[in-house]
Amino acid sequence: MNVKKTIWLPLIMILTFILEGVISLIFAKPLFGESRMFIPHFILVLLILMTAFYRRNTTLIYAFIFGLTFDIYYTGIMGIYFALFPCIVYITDKLLKVLQNSMVLVGLITVFNIILTESLVYAFYVLIDSTSMDVATFIDKRLWTTILLNFAFYLVVFFPFRHFLVKLKKSEDRL
Repeated sequence: MNVKKTIWLPLIMILTFILEGVISLIFAKPLFGESRMFIPHFILVLLILMTAFYRRNTTLIYAFIFGLTFDIYYTGIMGIYFALFPCIVYITDKLLKVLQNSMVLVGLITVFNIILTESLVYAFYVLIDSTSMDVATFIDKRLWTTILLNFAFYLVVFFPFRHFLVKLKKSEDRL
């Protein structure tokens, strides 16, 4: 039994999922005040790193599971993140087949995917008439702070999580 795969990887993902909620509750007002919003997409950042440095099929399974869990726990609309997370993993996989796995390029792909996710969620909410926020307000008050927060998280977790994933992949290849 590979302990890293069966215990540590799911535990890291679950703790990160919990951390998303805690960060948004505790640090939202002190960091950005009442006027700005930020949405932590830490699970998405880890899924992008898993796509870059681990196995795509395993990452897709995690994307479906955490997309559904994200929908159940954080949103009132079922299916938006359940569809988006696997699509982001697929897009990332296709981009990385053309590009290389350097920290800068994976970081740019992460920023692109955060923008794509936030924009698609915003467009969906506009489509179903669930938000009154216009595009300029969305970009100014939500998108920029979300990008900054998630990119900062990316910079913090890139090296340790990449190291963990590379060691996990090597240990699986030996079996």
